[in-house]
Amino acid sequence: MEPMDRRGFLKVSSRTVVSMAAASAVLGRSASAWASPNDVIRVAVVGFNGRGTEHIRAFTGGKGKGTEIAALVDVDENIWGGKPAKSVEAAQGKPPALYSDLRKMLEDKSIDAVSIATPNHWHSLAAIWAVQAGKDVYVEKPISHNVWEGRQLVKAARNNKRIVQHGTQSRSSGSVQEAVEFLRSGKLGKIYMAKGHCFKPRGSIGKVKGDTPVPKGVDYDLWTGPAPMKPIHRQRLHYDWHWQWDYGDGDIGNQGVHEMDIARWGLGRTLPNTVFSSGGRYGYEDDGETPNTQLAIFDYGDCELVFEVRGLPTNDEKEVMVGNIFYGSEGYMVVNRGKWETYFGHKNEPGPKGPSGKGGTDHFANFIAAVKSRKPSDLNAPAEEGHFSAALCHLGNISYRLGRKLRFDPKAENFINDKEADELLTRDYRSPFIVPEIV
Repeated sequence: MEPMDRRGFLKVSSRTVVSMAAASAVLGRSASAWASPNDVIRVAVVGFNGRGTEHIRAFTGGKGKGTEIAALVDVDENIWGGKPAKSVEAAQGKPPALYSDLRKMLEDKSIDAVSIATPNHWHSLAAIWAVQAGKDVYVEKPISHNVWEGRQLVKAARNNKRIVQHGTQSRSSGSVQEAVEFLRSGKLGKIYMAKGHCFKPRGSIGKVKGDTPVPKGVDYDLWTGPAPMKPIHRQRLHYDWHWQWDYGDGDIGNQGVHEMDIARWGLGRTLPNTVFSSGGRYGYEDDGETPNTQLAIFDYGDCELVFEVRGLPTNDEKEVMVGNIFYGSEGYMVVNRGKWETYFGHKNEPGPKGPSGKGGTDHFANFIAAVKSRKPSDLNAPAEEGHFSAALCHLGNISYRLGRKLRFDPKAENFINDKEADELLTRDYRSPFIVPEIV
């Protein structure tokens, strides 16, 4: 049987979706449960073979005071007995519950928050399911795999009154906060362009002669989730999915989304009026599909955001490899490697620089503080900010894939008179892993 698309599924399952939303009221703790700041917040980490290990460190001690790891979820049972799970038991004196299916974990009413570090194609759906089950969510970047599902997550967080933090940690950096404050001061004049850089060498992932077998111990149906069910066609199941469209977003949506977020934050803009992107996968032939060389230009009318990916060995630009440059009518600013510097006039005279001492906030701790306060305004990287920055990455990729400049309606979040481009704002979800229309 062919998988249903999301609209077809809605017709036969709207009652189920509504029931899930209604059930969220009785799952998890209520918002008033955090009256005492001494309460321990029970966290489940979903995906702990890579980035999830940092989530585990954050919530088991030091950074994670007032929290405990109640459960670990991963479809690869080969890692269940490894160092991450053992570190939780050693730190807390008891082992966490282990799950392969996050839906089973979400049935546990004692779990308060879910921290998501899965492949990109799972981020929005996992987070939506979690907030519908009454859980607060920390979700890794990018918050979405496409524009539509990112907006659905924003709606879900609001409708279910849940706290959702996006994993763009620079929002909690004192240095970057200082830099943005300086840009807002007007001392650089009118900021007319932000340039984001992701100059990060990425080698070939190799080229296989045929499909590769699913590793033993991996539930590949759960790993695939909302993506099309296809054989594995790359050497490694893990990580190399970043460079295939069904699961990842290329480096503009991997490392790049951090710098995209800073660029957009510095400009004080959301989504653009037009986008144009070009590039290619150069230097080798492999099973990767996303570009390793990409230039994307986003026009806002009164300013523009330019983003560049260079995955081959390259020179820097103003000493920036992974970072940002802001151009104003009076000078420019470099935001790079935990510091910022300004230069003025035609002679590029050095100006103020930082950090000047303003302390940052641990991003995970900021999430926990907001969980306790029940105030989304306490978050440094709330869901909608994550949505806008991830959406820019997706828009750039859509233009790249179609090979043309696109006009966009930033309020409606769709393209103007372009059905082909609109189709790439979402995807056909594989049942039952469907991002719901009603959240």
